[in-house]
Amino acid sequence: MGRVAPTATSGGITARSVGPLYWAGLWMIDLVSLGWLALRSILRFHASPDIRILVYHDIADLPPSDDPLRISTSPGLFEQQIRFLRDQGYRFLSVEEAAACIADGKIPKRGIVVTFDDAHASILTAAALVLKRYAVPATLFVPVGWIGEARFPWIRPGNGFSRPMTWDELGRLAGEVNLEIGSHTMTHQPLHILSRAEQESELDRSRRVLEERLGRPVRVFAYPFGGWDTFPRDLYPLLQAHGYVAACTNVMGANHAGTHRMALRRIRVGWCDSLWRFRLKLAGDYDWSDRARRILASLRSRDQVGVESLGNT
Repeated sequence: MGRVAPTATSGGITARSVGPLYWAGLWMIDLVSLGWLALRSILRFHASPDIRILVYHDIADLPPSDDPLRISTSPGLFEQQIRFLRDQGYRFLSVEEAAACIADGKIPKRGIVVTFDDAHASILTAAALVLKRYAVPATLFVPVGWIGEARFPWIRPGNGFSRPMTWDELGRLAGEVNLEIGSHTMTHQPLHILSRAEQESELDRSRRVLEERLGRPVRVFAYPFGGWDTFPRDLYPLLQAHGYVAACTNVMGANHAGTHRMALRRIRVGWCDSLWRFRLKLAGDYDWSDRARRILASLRSRDQVGVESLGNT
């Protein structure tokens, strides 16, 4: 299928180690977020209505050292979070429903979307049980070319992550859960680094294969990796031309009336998100973090350009 494993140099995975600096950085983000919560409470600031989209990956109980990117969530924590949403009266939507509400400017109170990226087998063996128990719909974004493979190439072998689903398992999941299926491309490469012909192929082939294998329309999409600068605006009409009505990023934040349906923001959830942090993320107290990362990355890039320029004088 011409698949190419994503790498750090292609805008994909970057290596991290879980040590004192790692924890210090995580706790610093927590402190700033708690400060923002306190400031909002003092000023009695009320945000405009929004829809929050959650993104999970592997529902597996892994030690932090095996998952420094925080893309796994234990089954127990996942159930605790879903039960909290159900008990608090959140209105569960599909991505397509959420995009329609945003386009119409009719934002429901406590609108929430549960999404999964990458089609890990644990979504069938662990997450589906919880989704059925609480009658919660979900959206699954599938990297089509890796279905049925022994493992995802961007995850180190032997560290506890579950493998990709098979086509039979994906069909079973679609029959057991109220599931919206979306494309996550064929090869899980960042679209912005590909040629236009490669982008067309990734979008078209993934949608057609999913529709043929599962017998249902595929109208929503998630950008691989999905960080800042991986979903430039020139991709939006291309997605629309290939039949997609909405696309999700991995930029933290809320979706308000007027948010572009091809750049929907999501809340990343992982093993670190105990219920108190999960609630702060839902309230928007961590939304600042991705903007800060983008500014810091821009400053570092500018400094590097300056150093290179001095080296060339």
